[in-house]
Amino acid sequence: MTRRWTAMVLAALGALAAPAAAQTAETCKADPKFREQDFTLGSWDVYTGEKKTDAVTMALILNDCVIEETWKRADGRPTGNGIGLFNYSRLLGSWGYTWATDDGAATSFRGHLVKPGEMLYITEKPLPGGKVRLRHWTLTAMPDGSIRELAIGTEDGGATWTTDYELKWVKRK
Repeated sequence: MTRRWTAMVLAALGALAAPAAAQTAETCKADPKFREQDFTLGSWDVYTGEKKTDAVTMALILNDCVIEETWKRADGRPTGNGIGLFNYSRLLGSWGYTWATDDGAATSFRGHLVKPGEMLYITEKPLPGGKVRLRHWTLTAMPDGSIRELAIGTEDGGATWTTDYELKWVKRK
């Protein structure tokens, strides 16, 4: 009788777990928090000034819960290709971004929606002597359909900021 009861309990738990798992996956698709950065989805040519330097593809993966970024050099440099993952964390109540390249560069950021079409990510880089470089990195949808990628940094707690780089993403047709 105990085995039969155990089997019934396990069957009931399995039946409850399956819809819960499906509901979790569906909620990413329907949850507006997970859709905040969808404006970056697609394939893009990336320009520094007037020169095309890179190509980036942003695609939904893992039941539309994560945006996968694939970055490829278009300017002939042998390294600097990378992969990034953007995801909203219900636990932290913020976006996260993890980046890794074929030349060993890696970092992670925390982010949030500034306004529709604009995401801000923040990271800190340790510097010699215990100093820290704070970086603000934004992705902004522009009126012409492009995306502006801007990274600025400060080493004095925000008193002065310098531009690390500015890029323009143009959607491939």
